[in-house]
Amino acid sequence: MAAKESVLSDAVGVGLKCFIEQSDAGGCETANRPYLKAVDSEAKIAYFIRPDCKQWSCEFCAEARRRLWVHLAVYGGNDLQAQGHELSFVTLTSHRNIRSLLHGVKVWRSAWPKLSARWRRASPNVQYLYVGEGRRRENFHVHIITTAMLETRWYKDNGAETGLGYQAKAVPIEQSGECGLYVGKYLGKAIHVLDWPPYWRRVNTSRAWPKPDKEQTPYDWACLGNQTSRVRVSVMGYKRAGWTVETSLNALL
Repeated sequence: MAAKESVLSDAVGVGLKCFIEQSDAGGCETANRPYLKAVDSEAKIAYFIRPDCKQWSCEFCAEARRRLWVHLAVYGGNDLQAQGHELSFVTLTSHRNIRSLLHGVKVWRSAWPKLSARWRRASPNVQYLYVGEGRRRENFHVHIITTAMLETRWYKDNGAETGLGYQAKAVPIEQSGECGLYVGKYLGKAIHVLDWPPYWRRVNTSRAWPKPDKEQTPYDWACLGNQTSRVRVSVMGYKRAGWTVETSLNALL
């Protein structure tokens, strides 16, 4: 976290206000989320927030994460195209005899290191973002947005040789907005799939996939636990002492 500052610029002030307003995740279904507090001692302002859980198992947060990844896909695609890269949308499929999600992910984890090594040799400095899709009675799929401009035949041959199925397809992406459509579509299909194996990440990117800078708050946030009654006592204490309390949490007002 950045060091505390007593006076915020207009830009930072607006950012902090938005951060506080968005922190009241009223639709988040995770009951034991902690409360956080930050203080500006010189201005005598206390801030209270309760961030959402950010878990795919929570319907509210899953949809929020889907929208976030749509934004990151468009941002990254636009940035890469601005750098002069072409983009391709690739679909890879597990072998036709592999029908379960767990088996499909297991095979993917085995095949991907071998396939990606070939990929990087065929397309140096490749950038990518991929989303897994697993539904009942269907083969496991992986959908990739990438700067590698390889033909469908390359993916068919190399996918089959490294343990995946022969079914594969690569098509060019004309506009960066298509990246968001792809990611939103396939994350949306899988948003209610909760039986992914441990440590599976629904979205993966290369290290250099472009992402916007994260907005930083100028305060250090202290965890207050998850008991609303105790946090409400802290809020009232600040108010009695003449401090201003900033929060969008109705339960604390």
